[in-house]
Amino acid sequence: MGIFSKGKERYLNSVEWLSKNSIHLSEPAECTPQEFEFLRHIVKDKRIVWLGENGHNIREHNMMKSKIIEFLHKEMNFTVLAFESGLAECHSANELKKEFTDEDFLKNAIYSLWATKENLSLFQLMKKSDLSLIGIDSNPSSNPKLFVKFVQQLSSVVSEDVIEKIEYIEAGAYKWYYQLGQYKARRKKVPAEMLHEFGEFKEKVSAVIEDLEAYIHEEYILRLEGKEKICKFKIILRCLQNRLCFINHFHNNHRTYKKVREKRMKENLEWICQELYPDEKVIVWAHNLHIFKQYKTFTGFEPLGAIVSNEIKEQSYYLGLFMYEGEIHTDTGQPYKIEKPPKKSLEDYMHQVQSPALFTDFSKLEKTSGNKWIFTKTIFLESGTMPTLFVPRDQLDGALLVESVSPPEYLKSNKNK
Repeated sequence: MGIFSKGKERYLNSVEWLSKNSIHLSEPAECTPQEFEFLRHIVKDKRIVWLGENGHNIREHNMMKSKIIEFLHKEMNFTVLAFESGLAECHSANELKKEFTDEDFLKNAIYSLWATKENLSLFQLMKKSDLSLIGIDSNPSSNPKLFVKFVQQLSSVVSEDVIEKIEYIEAGAYKWYYQLGQYKARRKKVPAEMLHEFGEFKEKVSAVIEDLEAYIHEEYILRLEGKEKICKFKIILRCLQNRLCFINHFHNNHRTYKKVREKRMKENLEWICQELYPDEKVIVWAHNLHIFKQYKTFTGFEPLGAIVSNEIKEQSYYLGLFMYEGEIHTDTGQPYKIEKPPKKSLEDYMHQVQSPALFTDFSKLEKTSGNKWIFTKTIFLESGTMPTLFVPRDQLDGALLVESVSPPEYLKSNKNK
């Protein structure tokens, strides 16, 4: 009985510590950007803020992240939002945003699972301010005409031949992404004839991209005057290199491609922070499992947050979002109920404080009996269903728990990532 009482006392002590050392926030629908004023002190010396999420299809996470971004932009001069979506699509949509309605800007930029009503205000903010959108992914994320349209804007200096070649690359990348993706999604074997045709495309497109890279570097980057024009061609070059990486690797087995994709996102983010926007403050929007900063699975997978350069890590604040109860959607739009988090899990400890949303900063903590769990292996429920072990302080600088969550309201039919 004594041991049980001590265990219960330690548990209650941890809950009491959390209640005193956390920020209590309003319901996501009622929460205002001003409620995140506490971040001013916490991230004052940081150039990069990572915003994770414990699943992609969560209405309340979209809301909270949009409000945090609005605060960071308006109050702390963060001017770049790097999204877990295609670099080519996000940048092109950002360049063309004045031509789009708010909804079309959102739909054309990012994966459809984030094309939701809750994210509309964020894209409205980007349309009317100097908050710029960029992507970190090499996977295609919206439609094959967008990047071509961005390149066509430079038709006064870009030859018709270059535009036609880029059209060919984009149409083919999207075609094969969907054709082979249908088999991958159903875990079916791709017909040999189709694989042969894809192999021929891959060979041809690789040669086209390599020729374009050499030509663009020689004709535009070395010869053009004006920083802005040269920058646009450097972006075109980067987008083409991403396409080549995608086409060469996306038919690999899932585990191999996952590692390739993560490495490419890491390289893209470093390029964004060090070359494209070396003097800007950057916000990264991605899944928690992409942003963990010291994570490695038994298969050898390491996320983007763990493999970026030490320079970027030192400039970063990693914030993970979690949830306690409710219903959300899979990436293919199937609804499912979140399981009850086990006792002494991250979600359970934070839930016991009884706040609609709760933020806890781990970054400057000294270990005490009340916060010991933050420094030791603790369970969290990945996507609200899969018990996963991690040391919270090793992987994140802070956690935000939303008590009750629900599915987002999509602007268009949801497709698989």
